[in-house]
Amino acid sequence: MINKKLLQLAVISSFILKMIFIFFFHSEYLSNEWRVLLNNLENLGIFSYHYLDGQYLPSSYVPPLYLIFLYLNKLISFDLFNFMYLVFFFQVIISTFSVYFFYTICRHFFNYNFSNIGAIIFAFFPLLIYSNALISSATLQILFYLIFFNFCLNLIDQKKKQNIILFSLVCACCLLLRGEFLVVFVFTLIFFSIFVKEKIRYTLILSLITLFIISPYLIRNYINTSKVHIVNVTGYALWKGNNHLSKVEGYHFTLSPKPKRRLTWPDIPEFENLYKNLDKVEINKNYETERDKVFLNEAIKNISSDKKKYLILYFKKILSYFFIDFNSSIKNYYNPVHIIPVLGIAILSFFGGVLSIKQNKSLKLYYLLTVMFLFIMLISVFYILPRYKISIIIFQILFALFSLEFIFKKIRKK
Repeated sequence: MINKKLLQLAVISSFILKMIFIFFFHSEYLSNEWRVLLNNLENLGIFSYHYLDGQYLPSSYVPPLYLIFLYLNKLISFDLFNFMYLVFFFQVIISTFSVYFFYTICRHFFNYNFSNIGAIIFAFFPLLIYSNALISSATLQILFYLIFFNFCLNLIDQKKKQNIILFSLVCACCLLLRGEFLVVFVFTLIFFSIFVKEKIRYTLILSLITLFIISPYLIRNYINTSKVHIVNVTGYALWKGNNHLSKVEGYHFTLSPKPKRRLTWPDIPEFENLYKNLDKVEINKNYETERDKVFLNEAIKNISSDKKKYLILYFKKILSYFFIDFNSSIKNYYNPVHIIPVLGIAILSFFGGVLSIKQNKSLKLYYLLTVMFLFIMLISVFYILPRYKISIIIFQILFALFSLEFIFKKIRKK
C-alpha cells in the first residue's frame, strides 16, 4: 500500500531530480524561431517572424501562448540574469503540479493505490523529465491538457457543478498552445452534445465563452492576413511529412523564408516546382498565408501522385508514434533511459486499452480512448518527432495501469 507521505516524497524527489537534470542538460539557447519571435515582440512590440524587403510581416507561424510565457519570464528577469533560468524553473513548477492533475484523472478509474502508482510513474517518466529542459510548450501543454480532461471527466460524471469560466479559459489556453487541439475541442463539444445531453446548454455556453476569450487573437490574424486562424503552418508541416525525402520524422532541412535565394536551399530536382511557386509569392501582409498554401498544394500533389507510398509512410508514422521509431536519426533517441520506458509503457498501454474496455465499460473511458485515437491519427498525417509523444503519453501511462492492475491481480491469486 502506498501511503500519502510516500507519494508526497516521490513528488518532491521528482522536483529535485528535474532541477538537477536541467542544471546539466538544459537548452543553452533559444531556437531560431523562438529567438526571432521573442526579439521582435520585446523590442518592436509585434508578433512577426519574417523580415523581408525591409518590412516585418505579421506572423502566426506558431500558436502564441508559449511565446507570451517566454516574454513574461523575460520581463520578470529585468535583464539581471539569463531569463531562461526562470523559464526552466517555472516549467519544473508546472510539471510538478501536473502530477496532481494526472493523479485525479487516475482516480476516475483506479483505487487509491493504483492511482498513486500512476502518479509516481508520471512524476519520474524520463521523457517528461527531459521535457522540462527544453524551450518548448511541452510542459504547458501537459498541464492544460490534464486540467481540460479533468473537467471533461467530471462533466461526464455530473457529480458537481463545473466552473464554466475557468473551463473556458483552460480551453482557450489549449487552443492558443497547440494547433491540433482544435480537433479535440470540436470533437469534445460534439461528444457532449450527443452523449451527455443534459450538458448541451453548458457545451454551447462553453464554446461561446472560449471563442470570446481567443477572439482578440483571431481578429488580429484576420486583420493582418484576411484569414481566421490560430496557427498558419499546416501546409508547411504537411509538406515536411509528405515529400520525396520524408521519413517518419519528416524532412528537416529548413527552407529560407526569403524568396529567390536558392543558395540557402538544397539542390533537389524534386523540389524545383516548389521553389518556383515560392518565388512567386508576393511580399506583403499575406506572405505567410500564401507561402503556406504553396506548401499545402505541393504536399497534396505529392500524396496524390503516389498514394501507396504515402499511405505506407502514414502507417509507419502511426506505429512509430505509438511505439518507437526504428529508423530515427535523432541524437540519443536510442538511449536506454529513453527508449526502454517509452516502449515499455507503449506495450503495456496497448494491452491495457483492450483490458480497459472489458473491465471498465464507461463513457469516460470511451471518451479518452477516442481522444488518444484522434491525436494519433491526426498528428501522424504530418510527421513524428520524439517530443510529439507528449501528446499521448498521458493516455499511455493511464492505460498501462490497466495492464499493471491485471498483472497484479493475477499474481495475488497465485
